[in-house]
Amino acid sequence: MLRSLAPSVAGLVLVPSLLLAADPVASPAPSPAPAAAPVASPVPAATPAPTPVPAPVAPSAAAEPAPVPTPVPTPTPTPAPTPPPPPVPDAALLKVSQRLREGPIGREPNAVAYLELIDHGQASPPQVGDFATYLGKRGMIRIATQFQEYALKLDKGNATLWLNYGTLLSGQEHHSSAETAFKKAIEIDPNNALAHYNLGATYDLRKDYDDAIEEYRRALVLDPSLGDARKNPQVVNNEHLLAVKLQIYQMQTGAFGLPLVQMQKPETPPSPPPPKK
Repeated sequence: MLRSLAPSVAGLVLVPSLLLAADPVASPAPSPAPAAAPVASPVPAATPAPTPVPAPVAPSAAAEPAPVPTPVPTPTPTPAPTPPPPPVPDAALLKVSQRLREGPIGREPNAVAYLELIDHGQASPPQVGDFATYLGKRGMIRIATQFQEYALKLDKGNATLWLNYGTLLSGQEHHSSAETAFKKAIEIDPNNALAHYNLGATYDLRKDYDDAIEEYRRALVLDPSLGDARKNPQVVNNEHLLAVKLQIYQMQTGAFGLPLVQMQKPETPPSPPPPKK
């Protein structure tokens, strides 16, 4: 902010005249000269204040634009392949289904519900397999085999479907095909005791007794209840099952075939503590 300088005016001071002593010869006193009017000193003109010159601003360095990050391309997710639709029954199986609807099976609501699912390709492999088992238990083995084959088209990795397929083939004396089916079931599930037993029965029918006994042994080791006629009625007619049981007994008791006696009594597990009240 500029400060204005007001001009200063000097004041005039009037100095009084000094009186002189009178001469003894008095001469007329001169008339006093009129007092000169005071002359005012010239007032200096006001000097205009200098306009401040703004200080030069150093040129600023040109601001460099911030680097724009390169966008990382987002990988487009690859859509999962759409699984092919399950195969629908072929024309031959649909004709069989229509004949079943026209017979006694068609009067059973539960069977008709299964046929509806199967005809429209909406039945799961276990549902088709259970329907084939239902037909097989009613003595309709050939028709049951056709539905079982359709179930295997839906799921070739199911050991139970292969097991039942081999059983249906064996019931029609297709022993070679049945053997293949049982082996397939064992390949999928090596611990399937019933598949080992049925494979042994197939070996038995073709008089391959050594292989039959080996498969019986494996079956009973996996599931001893298969030697019980109440669960497996076929054991009543199995002439080799006694030899198998003796082999298993010998394996369990020792190389001498005599029972071994345990010296320490088995410890009873501690009883759980009583519930807190």
